[in-house]
Amino acid sequence: MRKLLAVTALLGLVAVTPASADVMLDTTGLGGTGNNVVFTSVASSSLVLGRLNGQNNEVVRFFDRSGTQGFSGAQNGNDIKIVNTRDLDITVYDSTNSILLGTTRDIFSLKGTGDVFFRVSAVDALGNEETFNFTGLAGNLPGLGGGGYNLGNGNQQNGFDFTTSKGEVITDIDIYLGLTGKINDFEHFRIDAAPIPTAAVPELSTWLYMLCGFAGLGFMAYRRRENIGGHAFRVA
Repeated sequence: MRKLLAVTALLGLVAVTPASADVMLDTTGLGGTGNNVVFTSVASSSLVLGRLNGQNNEVVRFFDRSGTQGFSGAQNGNDIKIVNTRDLDITVYDSTNSILLGTTRDIFSLKGTGDVFFRVSAVDALGNEETFNFTGLAGNLPGLGGGGYNLGNGNQQNGFDFTTSKGEVITDIDIYLGLTGKINDFEHFRIDAAPIPTAAVPELSTWLYMLCGFAGLGFMAYRRRENIGGHAFRVA
């Protein structure tokens, strides 16, 4: 009976174990589809706003964390163009610019100098957040190698494509370089926006498993104390 109750408790715990998120980076080109992000305004010396050219006009925020002089944004054909930054943080909001959204794919190009690194936050299908650091990308020539992705001589266009694969969404992308590097040109930004999954609420059957399991463990502990107490005060 005790073994059965213990197994029941374990089943209740396993039922709410979170899934692992997965974000992948492809550096082979600028393929794929998605809504173009177009320029809206320079909101401040460290914040540029864009929007999707799709139906809902979601807002995209480009925040310069590095305080680089000359950070700005502009319209470049059908694309937004961001210039002069060493640390660019990107988030997506709804059309009211108040509710954080996610993306399932982000495609963009960079021109600049130095090695670039990426920090990506994602939320999985159960509402659990995880951070992915793309820092072991290595090489001294343009492409993958050394400690990051080398951007080349400042004129070379480098394509990056972030995708998810297990139902999660990306909530934040941070693109950063060392003090000697610089992003001269960020453009060709296309994304697939998506709502952020919320934390899963266990189904009724899961709660029943858990309650039965914990009740069983409590009963076992009670019987153990009762038996110990009975032996301690037994009259010979």
